[in-house]
Amino acid sequence: MMKIKLVLIALGMCLVGPQNIFSQTGLIPRFELEPCEIGLERPAQPNTYFDKVGRKFAILGYESGAFEAWAYPLKLVRNFELSFLIGSSTRPISAKEIVRYVSATPAATTLTYTFQSFTVKAVFITSIEEPGALILLAVDTTEPLTIVCSFLAVLQPMWPAGIGGQYAYWDNGLKAYLISEPTRKNHGTIGSPAAQGISYTPAHMLSDSPNEFKIVIENKDAVKGKYIPIVLAGGKGKREEVRKTYENLAANPEAQYRAAVEHYRKLEQDTLRVRTPDKKMNLAFAWAKVAYDNLMVDNPDLGKGLVAGLGTSGSGGRPGFGWFFGGDAFMNSLSLTSYGAFSMVKEALVFTQKWQRQDGKMAHELSQAAGYLDWFKDYPYGYIHGDTTPFYIAACYEYFRLSGDASFLKQSWPSLQRAFDWCLTTDGDGDGLMDNRKAGLGALEFGALTGIQTDIYLAAAGIRAAQAIQQIAQVAGDMDYAKLAGAHLEKAGRSFRSKFWDAEKGRYTYAFNADGKQVKELTPWSAVPLVWKIGDAEQSVRTLENFNSAELTTDWGIRMLSNKSSYFEPLNYNYGAVWPFLTGWVATALFQHNFSLQGHGLLTAAVRHTFDNGLGYVTELFSGHQNIWPQEAVCHQGFSSSGVVFPFVRGLLGLDGDAAKKEIVFRPRFPADWNDVSIENCKIGEEAFSLHFRRQEARLSLDIVSKKNNSYRMIFGPALGLGTEVRGARLNGKSVRPRMDQSPLAQAVQPSVELNLTGRDTVEIDFEPTVELLPPPNESKTGDFNKGLRIIKMERTGKALIVTVEGLAGQTYALTVTQSKRIESVKGAQRSDEQLLIQFPQGQDGEFVRQEMIINLR
Repeated sequence: MMKIKLVLIALGMCLVGPQNIFSQTGLIPRFELEPCEIGLERPAQPNTYFDKVGRKFAILGYESGAFEAWAYPLKLVRNFELSFLIGSSTRPISAKEIVRYVSATPAATTLTYTFQSFTVKAVFITSIEEPGALILLAVDTTEPLTIVCSFLAVLQPMWPAGIGGQYAYWDNGLKAYLISEPTRKNHGTIGSPAAQGISYTPAHMLSDSPNEFKIVIENKDAVKGKYIPIVLAGGKGKREEVRKTYENLAANPEAQYRAAVEHYRKLEQDTLRVRTPDKKMNLAFAWAKVAYDNLMVDNPDLGKGLVAGLGTSGSGGRPGFGWFFGGDAFMNSLSLTSYGAFSMVKEALVFTQKWQRQDGKMAHELSQAAGYLDWFKDYPYGYIHGDTTPFYIAACYEYFRLSGDASFLKQSWPSLQRAFDWCLTTDGDGDGLMDNRKAGLGALEFGALTGIQTDIYLAAAGIRAAQAIQQIAQVAGDMDYAKLAGAHLEKAGRSFRSKFWDAEKGRYTYAFNADGKQVKELTPWSAVPLVWKIGDAEQSVRTLENFNSAELTTDWGIRMLSNKSSYFEPLNYNYGAVWPFLTGWVATALFQHNFSLQGHGLLTAAVRHTFDNGLGYVTELFSGHQNIWPQEAVCHQGFSSSGVVFPFVRGLLGLDGDAAKKEIVFRPRFPADWNDVSIENCKIGEEAFSLHFRRQEARLSLDIVSKKNNSYRMIFGPALGLGTEVRGARLNGKSVRPRMDQSPLAQAVQPSVELNLTGRDTVEIDFEPTVELLPPPNESKTGDFNKGLRIIKMERTGKALIVTVEGLAGQTYALTVTQSKRIESVKGAQRSDEQLLIQFPQGQDGEFVRQEMIINLR
């Protein structure tokens, strides 16, 4: 009888076929990833950062595939890694050793692992709204393959909070490790419907050795056209809710992917869109919007707000700058409003109002773990900065100015009034300027240059707050307060001009001491007031000329401090490093004062940083000596993305507006060879505008599309090369007279045409072209030293264009010009077709030498 049964079983197996002997469970149908216009791809760099984040969950890792996972505010696991076993081999193949390519879109990042007998593509997707993420493995193998997933369980809230008694065990019904603790209020799950748990887990504690689970592929055909899902979920709350999230993610990964695709499609569709001749610049701008969107966090205890940045924490307790930093939120809001992300800005501003101190001071930083402890009582960091409060006022006004949301200002008026009242209390010497000694930290956070009375950055923030509160008070209907703010503003402005101008050096200085003595350091912090038009116009131009020297400017950004200062240290956070955020402020100030070539150079440096480290993100800071980031730098830093957005929109494009005044401003400072630029969905208030700029040899044209009867007025003021003769202008075919900008020490000719928009309008400006310089090429690569050509300033005298330049001693630079046929002769350079070859004299190795080049025109 037993023999008959065995024969029947064997016969049945033959009839069923081999594919069902080793049926693979837990797989899902493989779906195609959608093509993405801003997708990025390159060979993988195993030690380079990548992340995939949503509102409640974050995967933060490296292109090797190793990562840590956070369900805000909990760190669930760290050191997650993949390895592979072929057939019956017991020798693992580490994923980091065979990772070949990385492909990134906003919705998914794919890492490709290839060995001689298999290729595995790991697609990382994080849910936008759920506290969980997925890794979908697409496997193509010629041999049986086992995939081993290992990780260290953590289950700790962000620093400085902590919990104890964590444990982890394999739940065979869920096919996942459950990580929890005795109160059953904090949980994490990680596993796969196709997996088997293979780790011993001790009771009531976490193992020092990695937890592991494996996915065994006996039949290579079983995984064709399928994904193997790895699922992560967690958070603070009921265990049943975490389990439900895990099960929902596992049940329909494609839905999570499609939701992410739609989220980022809507982000692109609902905000400013720009197409320029520089494809990398277009990409960097699109990715900056994604980078900012990733920093909106929905914390279960605190609510929804903007964190400052993200990075791996290793064995530590904070993921980069993954806390709520008020100052960063306010600074970043200036970029967010510039591309129309009004709802995100409003949400971030409302969040910060919850943590305003009774005396009006705004919180500088708030740990995401504040729900576990008394953050403001027990720790000293909450209100340590003085600049946060005036920036709050400035940010609220900027949001109102571009969005037109007067109801928000009126609702926020008590908070804003208290904030400005607090600012007034910090003026200890009665000069109208905020004092660092009373307000708190300003430009710098430590070191010899913090023991001052007032630094120029804090002074500028205070003055901008006064400018803003004067306008806000009028919207709120408090005319007495508007008058008070106006009087304070007048006094502060006088003090600024007299106390910060260094006549000897010809620039605004860094700070002054309690005795009024100036701290004569050359720093880029002076760019902040210049962006806000604080200070004298001629003095502002003189200051910017100082910035253009290699003493401050590098091929990869602007140093925090002159490299000739006795305090200069190239890797020091405050005393020599290059910050993309501050580079953005300098570039914006340069553009706004028509130092367009110099602004373009700094903007392209920030653009390049979008692609040289974590794909799509701009790293926190770089060395002041060479083009490399310090090891501890945070890779996904919000205010570093402002180094792209702020100068791109407010500087290069020159886009601005005022919803209350129904005004849109377009003052482009494009390179002379940019012939076609399209701008869509430029949002001012409830309106959205499309602009199409074109340049021909002797004509500029601008087509504007807007809603009919929108009542908006437009100012169009393009920058042209020094010496350009404007011959006339037309509005919708009818002749109009452009107004000419007569700025002191002008670096460009800037005609301006004003018009009332009708729905479809065309402006044309005719001009006699002249010789114009194109931006010097910047070919700096990671690890390079400073070597690029510096253009300090230009001056037009009669038919001579005088250009002051700096370059490395003994080097020759090629500078491309337009309209070279109009050149009669050149002194200080040699002509070579469309280029000028500038030879610098011999000198010390690495020394930058200054000289003049005179272009005589026909």
